[in-house]
Amino acid sequence: MQKLKIPLFIILPFLAFGASLFHGFAPVDDSFLIVENLAIRAINWENLKHFFTTYDPELYIPLVFVSFQFNYLIGELAPFNYHLTNIIIHIMNSLLVVRILTQLSTVNNQQSTNDKEVDGGLLRAKRVDSWLIVFAGLIYAVHPLNTEAVVWLAGRKDLLSGLFFFASLTFYLDFIKGNRKAYWLSITMFLLALFSKVIAVTLLGILILHWLLIIRNKEERANSQSANLLIALRFLPYIILSAIFIAVALGGKARVIASVSFIDKILVACKSTVFYIYKFLIPTDLTIIYPLQGDISLVDMRILPSVIIAIVLIMIAIKTLKRHPWITFGIGWYLVCLAPTFLNIGKANLVFFAVDRYAYLPMVGLLIVLVYIYKSIRPIAGSIIIVVLIALSINQTNTWETPDGVFRRTLSIYPESVGARVGLATILRHQNKFEEAFEVITEGVKYMDHSLLHMNAGFVYAATGQVGDAEERFRAAIDMDPSNPEPYFSLGSLFDQTGRSDEAISFYEKAVELDDSYVIARAKLGNLYLKKNQTDLAREQFEKALEWNKFSVEANEGMRRIQDLSI
Repeated sequence: MQKLKIPLFIILPFLAFGASLFHGFAPVDDSFLIVENLAIRAINWENLKHFFTTYDPELYIPLVFVSFQFNYLIGELAPFNYHLTNIIIHIMNSLLVVRILTQLSTVNNQQSTNDKEVDGGLLRAKRVDSWLIVFAGLIYAVHPLNTEAVVWLAGRKDLLSGLFFFASLTFYLDFIKGNRKAYWLSITMFLLALFSKVIAVTLLGILILHWLLIIRNKEERANSQSANLLIALRFLPYIILSAIFIAVALGGKARVIASVSFIDKILVACKSTVFYIYKFLIPTDLTIIYPLQGDISLVDMRILPSVIIAIVLIMIAIKTLKRHPWITFGIGWYLVCLAPTFLNIGKANLVFFAVDRYAYLPMVGLLIVLVYIYKSIRPIAGSIIIVVLIALSINQTNTWETPDGVFRRTLSIYPESVGARVGLATILRHQNKFEEAFEVITEGVKYMDHSLLHMNAGFVYAATGQVGDAEERFRAAIDMDPSNPEPYFSLGSLFDQTGRSDEAISFYEKAVELDDSYVIARAKLGNLYLKKNQTDLAREQFEKALEWNKFSVEANEGMRRIQDLSI
């Protein structure tokens, strides 16, 4: 089996996700992160400094941008090599999952053989077929729930943070088995994981859980203050790094976090927790958006069953704590890695309860529970399961083939989804299919009268020269969501294009007041100030825009014009 392991982990993921090699860039974020990102087009000190020192309020992923730089160096904007890199990283992650499961299966047996109260290694190594570990790893390698992270190029942040997350953990497990040099390798990998995506802070929780639930049962037999101090010092670098990056993340997500009440977050978190388990077991009807529209309430049947199941899950974790700590550890892994995603369930007055790629790290916890419970599995049964998962992943990969595919797929399952309708309408509008775009938006209003639908109707009207109707829709969007800078910017752009400069300035100013990092709004505001010969005000806006994005074409062009005027 060991001889077959590596080829299986290479071949099967390519079968599951290989069709993506011939896909283009996806309509969601790929353009912003890759195609229009001038900083990835050259590997130099200035660009690297920009990635690591520029604080993007919602997207501090410097190492991901560096990986895109290497992709551009190899094949410029040819999507093939970007997709190939994603698949290769996922293969490496799947192999690391196998290694981690293997390490966990023996770590306790290395420490003690006399403890009869607590289970030995995760797999009770001498009694469990090694095929089970390979099987668990293959589930991870081909599971449809991982399609979004692998196929969507913007999902690189989840893959890359996962790579260093798993590498850090495996080095840490080597360290506690006696390899002292592995400790600093673990810290280094942890830092790289954080530079890829802040979600990696959950590793600290995993390490603490492992110590409390598994290691402590053995080490703390000879409990001493000196031993406790050494353990605390062991975790200190992880704690410091986590605190720094948590501060970065919370600063960037402040507006998103505040968009949904605390009680609603708890209720939606329960639904999310149960939903990912369900999709892990039955991975069908996967989409890019899972909307939860309308009022959220405990008595809502969309919520109540999930709350009950979530409570039961926590009770199981508590009940099994002493006799079966590995079950508790697996559930704890799942919940710890999932917890940060609960802060990110709302945007633009919309609530979504799940995102497929958010399950990328938590899934390993479910695999730990699966492995512990089953102990072994027949190769034939396991093979059938893997084949079914591959077939489902192929189908899910194909939904990403065309720019509109992912949104049409969502609307086929959730026709009420405002987010999917906005995404599809945007694509259709860019394809000059204005009539179809308007139909998509109008149909959405039947389900929910939302500001985003009015704003996108305004875009269609503006594109077809119906200025009055466009203005009406943009103002309606502002009335419905006055804290959202987007409709103010849209109305400002409309006035800008129709020669109503003073009105355009006032709405651009309101947009940047609501969002200090709104680069394009600042650039357009600067251009209007230049037209009015208000050079100092224009310079201020261009400089502020460049603080957020020094590669902004509009802002750089504005500064060049100011320099030309001064000559």
